[in-house]
Amino acid sequence: MKLFLDSCYIIYLRYAMDDQVSTYATTLLRQAIVKNTELLTNMIVVDEVVWILSKKYEVPLDEVFELQDRLLPLLTVVPVDLSDYSMMKQTMGRYGLKPSDSLHIASMRKAEATYMVSEDRDFDRVPSVRRVWLDTGDLSIS
Repeated sequence: MKLFLDSCYIIYLRYAMDDQVSTYATTLLRQAIVKNTELLTNMIVVDEVVWILSKKYEVPLDEVFELQDRLLPLLTVVPVDLSDYSMMKQTMGRYGLKPSDSLHIASMRKAEATYMVSEDRDFDRVPSVRRVWLDTGDLSIS
C-alpha cells in the first residue's frame, strides 16, 4: 500500500488543535511504519506545510524545518515536473481542484498510489483517489 500525505496531515502530526485528530495522525503514522507502508508526498506539500505553519500560524521557521527534517527521511518525495502539467490541466478541468491539489493527483498517479491522507473533501470528487481520514471510515491502514 502507498499513502500520499497531504499538507494538513503533516501539520496535524504536530499542531493539531483537537486531541482526536492528533491521536489519529500519530497512530496512522505508527501503523504505516510498522506495516512498512510507503509514504509519499511531493515538494508542493512541503511548500504548503512551510507556508501554512510559518505564515498562517506563525510557527518559527526553525521549528517548521525541524518537523520537516524529522519527517522527510520517512517519505518518498515524488518529483514534480513538466510531465505533470497535462494531468494538472485535466484534473482541474474535470474535477474543479486547485492547481496544487491537481499536482498532488499527478504525483499519486506517477507513483501508482490510490490512497491519500487528507481532510480535504475536494479529493472525494476524483474517483481514482481513496481519501483516508476521520470522516471517511478509513481510519487505519489495512
